[in-house]
Amino acid sequence: MKRLDRLSNCNCSDRLDREAEQYKSIYFTPDSLAEAKKAATSLCRLVTDVVTNKLDNGFAIIRPPGHHAEPGMAGGYCVINNIAVAAAYAREKMNVKKILIVDWDVHHGNGTQSIFINDADVLYFSVHRYHGGNFFPFLRSSGPNTVGTGEGEGYNMNVGWNSKGMGDNEYLQVWDKILMPIAKEYQPELILVSAGFDAAQDDMGECHVTPDGFAKLTRQLMTLADGKVVCALEGGYVRRVLCNCVENVVKTLLDRNSVKRTAVMEEELSNQDGSLLTRMAGATVTTTTTNMERVINSSAAKSIRDTISAHQKYWKCLQRDDAIG
Repeated sequence: MKRLDRLSNCNCSDRLDREAEQYKSIYFTPDSLAEAKKAATSLCRLVTDVVTNKLDNGFAIIRPPGHHAEPGMAGGYCVINNIAVAAAYAREKMNVKKILIVDWDVHHGNGTQSIFINDADVLYFSVHRYHGGNFFPFLRSSGPNTVGTGEGEGYNMNVGWNSKGMGDNEYLQVWDKILMPIAKEYQPELILVSAGFDAAQDDMGECHVTPDGFAKLTRQLMTLADGKVVCALEGGYVRRVLCNCVENVVKTLLDRNSVKRTAVMEEELSNQDGSLLTRMAGATVTTTTTNMERVINSSAAKSIRDTISAHQKYWKCLQRDDAIG
């Protein structure tokens, strides 16, 4: 960071390029560090307003993104890990005790994972393309068996897709089978979302999540932490697609009746067979807790089961007989 501070005062493109060559998928301009600092600090201001109830929730449309950045290590277009800075700020300055970070970017947030890998007060949850470590950031540690270390064991969760083409039903099943039960058991006080949209239909991630799908994921998160949800933009590279996805998420955050409608739907469906979230997604096939393959492909179902298996011993909600499905 100190080197970047010094380079910020220089217009020598050769020196900036040499600095960037030390990292994966990064480039620098004289303004890079200043812009990265603005992104992180603006997110902290938004978190302050949400935690102090000046705002119900929020979406920080910031760049550069952050979730690949590790301490002292830029990468993947990321200079400062915005979401990690915001989490640390909320804990140190706002006295927030427990934070859930949800990362739905198509790439694993290796930086965020490394920062909180041994921290039980931050639950990191990522769903991303994995392919056995053969998808960016090309790390085996992006898989389901990386569960955290030390005091943070059980508080790092990865659902890693091993095939492309995952869409709304697959992501909603992840929410239904893993994220929402665990979040309700964990009881976070603040939800931070690494909101990348490169898993969207027609973006570069070769997945098929729709703008409405992202809205449904957001609506579920709004039932947690008294609705204190703060999203921060990560990936998303096709402007037309990105615009539609962000718009749908923001509309959901602004809809005060959204959570009430979700609660009513939960109550109506609670005594019926089938997965709540799959029904909410508009699936035409009824699914039971023991037969995910009726709604999602077998590779996705295996990825979900692998994560459940890795975390069953840590979470009571995953220890019931039908948890694996």
